Amino acid sequence: MSLTNEIKEIIKATVPIIEKNEAELTKIIYPLLFTRNPSMKIFFNRDHLRKGTQPRAFIGSIIEYAKNIDNLDAIKPLINDIAEKHAALNIKPVQYSIVNICLLEVFGKALGTKGTHVVKRAWKEAIENLANIIIGAETRKYEETLAKEGGWKGFKKFTITNKENESAMITSFYLEPTDGKTIVIGKAGQYINMMLDIPERGTVFRNYSLSSSPNSNYYRISVKREENGLVSNYLHDMLSQKDKIKLSPPYGSLCIKETDKPAVLISGGVGITPMMSILQDAVKQQLTRQIYFIHGTRNRNTHAFKDDVVTLTADHDNVNYHFFYSRNSVKSADTEPGRISMNSVKEITSHQKDAEFYLCGPAQMMKDLYRELINWGVTPNNIVYEYFGPKRDITG
Repeated sequence: MSLTNEIKEIIKATVPIIEKNEAELTKIIYPLLFTRNPSMKIFFNRDHLRKGTQPRAFIGSIIEYAKNIDNLDAIKPLINDIAEKHAALNIKPVQYSIVNICLLEVFGKALGTKGTHVVKRAWKEAIENLANIIIGAETRKYEETLAKEGGWKGFKKFTITNKENESAMITSFYLEPTDGKTIVIGKAGQYINMMLDIPERGTVFRNYSLSSSPNSNYYRISVKREENGLVSNYLHDMLSQKDKIKLSPPYGSLCIKETDKPAVLISGGVGITPMMSILQDAVKQQLTRQIYFIHGTRNRNTHAFKDDVVTLTADHDNVNYHFFYSRNSVKSADTEPGRISMNSVKEITSHQKDAEFYLCGPAQMMKDLYRELINWGVTPNNIVYEYFGPKRDITG
């Protein structure tokens, strides 16, 4: 159902009020949702809720939709990212209705005296329209996955067949389907959603990027042990070979584009995981485009996949690597001291601003690089990044 011009004009006229109250809305939406519907809490990362990234992403996406209500093509990337994340969680249409009720209630309070019956009705139709757009996108993703060999919907049981330490903090888990059947081949750079039942904490979900080239036999994820991290510590300490977990099919949009432009893969810390998948797959497919693999970490002890990267690039003149150690002050044979800087990126890429830049790592690193890439003259369409918070955290 398309919105009438009258509804669009009402939304455009009142969205500034919503935006003015954005900070307050982010504080109250999820407490209200979880008080009314405690069962919904399992779908959200507690750390993202505590830090505010999830509430800001949610309210921010509604505001962005409202601001572009006359031109929804402008938010297609946003819709796709939301649909990818929801498909990985196997979100159902009925859950939108639950969330919408709470969202309309807090919006009504924010609108105050401007929230007449007509205005509230317009927001109700607009939010329901957005929900239907996302549900439609999710449905198409479910259908596309099911149509592929080895595809499934929801969560499938996998067995941990191997664990490997990649660094002092990162461990890889090799996951094979328990039923022994072929699994859907995802795209390099995508992630899976893991469903775990943790004693005394119940069911939890977490997204983990695939860290190996896509294949039909197993998935590999590489998990950093986070201080006070509920799931990462459970995986590291409590799960081992032959243990079972449930996974969604691969989803996500941090995927290398099919062009001839140079691809610049920039990662920090555990952000190396999707870049390893992309690098392995590029080498496997014998891509001839120039590929720059730039990774930053604290030191040699925290550096995962170093030998793998060196080996992968050894026989390919179009692929090269550059490592940066932030805790080192002295240059070595194969590393640079300090953090990844824009100047170093320019130097490594021979000042090719028409390249494609792929970012994954700490939010501040991505934000700084995104801003400097834009200032350098790189177009937003040539910057792709993976971030589970609000887009404005990176682009703002």
